[in-house]
Amino acid sequence: MKIFVGQIYIEPGVAYPFSHHFQIWISEELTKRIRPSTKFINAYSDDYNLIFNLSAKSKILEPEIKGPTVFKDDKDVEFTIFLPYEIFELPEKDEYEQPLILLFSCIVQVLQSLGMDVSRLERDAASLIKQARSDPSMIAVRKPLS
Repeated sequence: MKIFVGQIYIEPGVAYPFSHHFQIWISEELTKRIRPSTKFINAYSDDYNLIFNLSAKSKILEPEIKGPTVFKDDKDVEFTIFLPYEIFELPEKDEYEQPLILLFSCIVQVLQSLGMDVSRLERDAASLIKQARSDPSMIAVRKPLS
């Protein structure tokens, strides 16, 4: 089982600028720390991938988790995590700490519901968030609206 994180934003102007480098990095870090559970293998198979689609909504106060959606042909089990979105006025490196905390929390919640051991991820979450915040390649360059 591999874990992937992607981004799909459905509300115009509501998106976190996490880069494709972030998506690759977090996918690799999650895959290193999580093994498929018996529950997951029995429900799907150990050759199914687990996909988290990150999204955002402006009119929610708490994260929403939708799924699973199962794609048998692709051998994917997908969940979409909608994070609350608001315009932040903090310095850029700090403004994404809370969304990252919420994202990790939602991922842990889904993994636990699938019977997976999340102890390594919970232990490492703070350092992973710190690493993501300190690496400029994790945030896509913002383009001004014309």
